[in-house]
This record gives sequence, structure tokens and C-alpha cells, in this order.
Amino acid sequence: MVEEGVDTVETIKENGNVEQVDRYAYYKRVGCPKYFVAPMVDQSELPYRMLTRKYGAHICYTPMFHAKLFSTSEKYRNEAFTPCKEDRPLVVQFCANDPDILLAAAKLVEGDADAVDINLGCPQGIAKRGQYGSYLLDKKELIVSMVSKLHAELKIPVTCKIRCLPTEAQTLDLALAIQEAGASLLTVHGRCKEHNKQRVGSANYAIIKKIKETLQIPVVANGGISTFADVEECLEMTGADGVMSSESILEYPALFDGDKIHDMDELA
Repeated sequence: MVEEGVDTVETIKENGNVEQVDRYAYYKRVGCPKYFVAPMVDQSELPYRMLTRKYGAHICYTPMFHAKLFSTSEKYRNEAFTPCKEDRPLVVQFCANDPDILLAAAKLVEGDADAVDINLGCPQGIAKRGQYGSYLLDKKELIVSMVSKLHAELKIPVTCKIRCLPTEAQTLDLALAIQEAGASLLTVHGRCKEHNKQRVGSANYAIIKKIKETLQIPVVANGGISTFADVEECLEMTGADGVMSSESILEYPALFDGDKIHDMDELA
């Protein structure tokens, strides 16, 4: 889904020369994936990721890991993360609110992952208490500092997963700031942090489409997916490079296997 003319950008180097930067380099390197398995706490561990890969998933995310615990506790780290050479391409997701702590955690996985993702979308109460996830969305400077830190000092790319802000202008401004800070891909959940549980509502594909039209890095759509037909409709409506699923693929691990129908006993 990479379009000519939108995947490179000219930058001016310190010596005044113009340099062509391919902002789709990471996306191409991992095979231009369309079907993304979301980071799901206590769910998207290695065995489940491998199951979804068997049935059509192109790229998987680990559950969200707590950067401070991951960087300081060997026990937490060993229990949380199980590297496997067959489990690629793989994105390791962290929640954090400190650039240095985030970098320390990310450094520990850069040899076993294809990218590190910053969670800016979790709407749960635990994220509010810890000040991470979607409760950082109004802290643009902090977000930019975390993305910039990883982009400058990590050997693998940094990506982000966000929710929408209250207005289109605010959401676009944040998306652009994340891109310019050095992110290689942005996943957008088409709901605000308040749209949770009984207030979930429908996903806003219009804002995802606007972000895709505005940015020069790959954009992945998230939210509002129940069936494979929804996946196809989402790609058409948003123009996104890929679709990420969480609850629906958890319920049916072969979601991305197109129109094929599998017996749930086969997937067990």
C-alpha cells in the first residue's frame, strides 16, 4: 500500500546538502504488513502470537510492558518477554513517562525485536494512576522527548500507538510531532480515552484517514473491527497501510485468514 511520492522526504543536513530519507524503510523491511495483532496485556504472549501468525497475521506486538519494571527487575523481564526467532516481525511495546527509563528498557530488547512501540493509548485506570498511556496525550513535549530519545539512541525503530484527542486539530498536531520526532510508524485508535467500556462508541475512521493523508510515515488503523469484512472496509475507508485488531482477534485468532472458516477446536 506504499504510494509513490509519499514514502520519501528531503531533509537538509548540517553541511547544507539535501538528503533523501525513506520514511517507509522500516515498514518495507518488515514486509509491508497489513494485518497487525495488537498489544494485549496478559493475552498476546508468545504462544498466542504464533497462533495468529499461523492464520494470517503479518506482524505481532507483545503485551504492554512497564518500562521501569522491565529495566530494573530481571524476574519481571524473564517472565514477561520470551524471545523466539520464529516470532518475527515483532514489536515490543512499553508504557513509560521518562525518556531515560524507556531507553534503558528498550535497549534490553533491541536484539530480539524489529521495533519498540510507545503506548500512548491505554485508557484504563491503572494508566491514569501511573501517568502513562492515553494520559500522556496532552503532554506533547514529553512524548516528543521519548520518541526523539529512542530514535537517536536505539538500533531499531521506534513506533507509537495513540488514541484521538478531543479535536481533529489537536490529534493532527500530535501525529505530526510524533512523526517529526523520528517515529517510523503510527497506529491510531479511532476513539478518545473517554470512549471506554460502556462508552466505547464507534471508531472515527475520518480522523485516521486525515492523519494518513497528512503524514509521510506508515499509518495503521485500530478500532471498530469485528470481522474480516470490517478489516477490508477499514482499509478502504481510511487508506491506512494496515489494520490492527485486539478483542476480535482474541475471540477468533484466524480473523486475518480472510474468508476461510476454521473450527474453533482447530485453533485451540
